[in-house]
Amino acid sequence: MKKEKLTYEEAMARLEALVRQIESNETGIDKLAALVKEAQQLTAFCREKLYATDEEIKEVLENGEKS
Repeated sequence: MKKEKLTYEEAMARLEALVRQIESNETGIDKLAALVKEAQQLTAFCREKLYATDEEIKEVLENGEKS
């Protein structure tokens, strides 16, 4: 999945799937590091999306109060 085209909801769904896979203890040690790295990247992506959305909402609310 390319991050450029990824929605927040898709990223969260993938992150939840990764967490379930990691917690199931069925992941081999060779694949574990790659899964953790992908989970970390998805977490950063979601955090950035949330921050950007929060800033956008604040701006909309501030502009609405000035009208």
